[in-house]
Amino acid sequence: MKTLIAYFSRNGWNPVNGVETYLEEGNTKKLAKKIKALTDADIFEIVPVEAYPNDYNECVSRIAYEDEEGVNVEFVKGLDSIEEYDCIYLGFPIWYRTYPRIIQSFIKAYDFTGKKIKPFCTNEEGTFGFAESVLKYNFKNSNLLQGYAVRGYKVNNDDPALAEWIKK
Repeated sequence: MKTLIAYFSRNGWNPVNGVETYLEEGNTKKLAKKIKALTDADIFEIVPVEAYPNDYNECVSRIAYEDEEGVNVEFVKGLDSIEEYDCIYLGFPIWYRTYPRIIQSFIKAYDFTGKKIKPFCTNEEGTFGFAESVLKYNFKNSNLLQGYAVRGYKVNNDDPALAEWIKK
């Protein structure tokens, strides 16, 4: 069984435990790297063609526009297909209580039929918000497994729970 970790993460100014903090590396990327260290998976970062602003308020404005307009956020292609993978860890931050539009673009770009999908996310609340119900709709022809959500500021201290989730 071949496994892929595909994730989108954003660095720059972010709220961390209620305090705006500059992140050199986004929390979702940190979590993806931890999953990589615990598995034999390939890893692919979903990178937007047009980078998100480092400024948090500017980023929030762009996110709101993309969400309201249903924008197809283009990403840098790096995978010709996902056919060789049986299991895909799909990671993202939660924005506006769901996953970013770039994740929707990624989902539309590939055929996930019959794949095991293990979503993971980071955010300030430690929940998936509405993302799980949207994922169920988008992965009707896949085996969507239980996801893993963690507060961004806890990413560095969540190893036992992460290891348990990976085993499932």
